[in-house]
Amino acid sequence: MFDLNFAKQSLPQIIVAAPMTLLIALVATLAGLILAILIVMARERKYPIPIVTPLVATLISFIRGTPILVQLYVVYYGLPQLLVVMKSWGWNVNTNGLPALLIAFLAYSLNAAANLSESIRSTYHAVDSGQYEAAVTVGMTSFRAMKQIVVPQLIANLLPNLTNILLDLVKDTALVYNIGIVEIMGQANIISSLGFKYLETYLDALIVYIVICWVIARLFQPTEFLIRRRYSPVNV
Repeated sequence: MFDLNFAKQSLPQIIVAAPMTLLIALVATLAGLILAILIVMARERKYPIPIVTPLVATLISFIRGTPILVQLYVVYYGLPQLLVVMKSWGWNVNTNGLPALLIAFLAYSLNAAANLSESIRSTYHAVDSGQYEAAVTVGMTSFRAMKQIVVPQLIANLLPNLTNILLDLVKDTALVYNIGIVEIMGQANIISSLGFKYLETYLDALIVYIVICWVIARLFQPTEFLIRRRYSPVNV
């Protein structure tokens, strides 16, 4: 039978692990956004960079076409071996004891970068190029036209995708328990194994995830509304 008292007692213990979930998701989103901008700048060049541009496109296809768990394991087992190879080449790197949190940051940041780069590219192409051309025609410099017309609309169009990717990362952090990091789902697994009451703790974890995702969505909604109202094509 469902043990309501056990569920009530377990909930505060699971909430304690929420900061780790948020830390991984937020760091991965910010780092992924920076990487995504660099990727888009490389891929949207008028003249593609030999080797680099197709290599980046292939890497993005790999990341977007594989589960995050596979990517996590590839980084977890592959990065130490890469460091060993680099050390054999004469690089001064430490090959012992890579922190699991660093592995999680790297894997989730790469995942976010791949998805965000495609979102940025799509939103960039969605902005009417005629606005940029008209601004340059009336005397604006290219930099000013990009800064005042294209980029604000790009941000307004990107924000919903950015919110969705952040929410996906919050939920995907449930997998980092596989490499030894205790977050919401990891804490739920530990508590349920101790009390042999799995439904209660997993429902607690479900509630925590729902609350976190709801709060994040509510925080982004006013920002998206204000940006869209300020930088819609009618008001630009």
